[in-house]
Amino acid sequence: MAEKEMKGVAFLFSETGTEGGWWAMQEDGFLSEDGVHWSYKGLRQLKDGDDFTVYADDGSVLWHGIIHQDTTTGLIPRQVLLKDKLVNDRTWKQQVVGGMWVHWVQAGIDPEVWGEFFAGNKRCLLKRAEPIALQD
Repeated sequence: MAEKEMKGVAFLFSETGTEGGWWAMQEDGFLSEDGVHWSYKGLRQLKDGDDFTVYADDGSVLWHGIIHQDTTTGLIPRQVLLKDKLVNDRTWKQQVVGGMWVHWVQAGIDPEVWGEFFAGNKRCLLKRAEPIALQD
C-alpha cells in the first residue's frame, strides 16, 4: 500500500438522493469544464482509517487525527407523515450536526465541533493508503 496525499477544502457533501451529508474534501485541481465549479472527480469522501488534518486560516492545525466513523452517537428518529400527522419513525434513525442529517460523526469529538471543521472552506490535508498498481 502506498500513501497518497491530497490537499483541498473540507466540506459536507450532500445532494438529492444522499439522504444526509457525507464528510468530504474537494481535492485541489479538479474543476468542471467552465473552470469555476468543483468537479466530482475531485470529491473525496472521508473513510475509516484516513489520516486527516484541518487548518485554520492562519495555517495552524485545528484538528488532526485518524478517521473513526461513529454511526451510533446521537441518533434521533426521522419524522414521517402518517395519516396527515408528523410522527417519529422508530426504525429510521440518523445523526444530525448543525441541523443537517449526516451518515456518521468522528468518534471522540463533539459532533457540533466536528461539523465546524467543514464550514467556511477550510483547507485540509487527506492522507490515504491506496493499493499499488502492479505493472506487467
